[in-house]
Amino acid sequence: MKKHYFIGIKVPEDTGIPIVKERAKTNVKETHKVLPVAEDLHITLYYLGHVEEDILSILLQALRDIQWDPFTLTTSGLSHFGNAETPRVLYTALEASEPLHLLQKEVVQVLSETIEVKDANDFTAHITIAKKWAAAKPLNIKDFQLAKMHFDVSHFSIFKINNDHLPRYEEIHSIHCRGV
Repeated sequence: MKKHYFIGIKVPEDTGIPIVKERAKTNVKETHKVLPVAEDLHITLYYLGHVEEDILSILLQALRDIQWDPFTLTTSGLSHFGNAETPRVLYTALEASEPLHLLQKEVVQVLSETIEVKDANDFTAHITIAKKWAAAKPLNIKDFQLAKMHFDVSHFSIFKINNDHLPRYEEIHSIHCRGV
């Protein structure tokens, strides 16, 4: 089986656990097929899919050359992709962050020098909490009351996807900001 990868920012445990606790107050267990565990919560900067090991090494070196400063992100309630009644993805939204968008654009730029980049402009920063709609009953999220939380970002990572393990996402390389 081919290995698949993505580049992302891991959500810290002290942010991820409260998100998962709030999610438990909803009925997403009954409406969605995939509910990420707290250790898997992340913000995807770019989904790579299958990449050969030699290309992955080249990408890693290029990503390490990105110069960026640490920044802080803030959660901003609940949102979704798809129909509001039957969303294919339910997620914790993030307040707009210029440093995050600049980092994501830089990551895509660096990747585009080595691999074909698809959907480069389709970036909505989010933390997926449920995906793959699978119900005939309506979604009930009225009890999801997540207070705004802040977390610092000083590195992003390349993750390997392990579909048959929990947590599913294995952090295999970290790329740190300036001064770390």
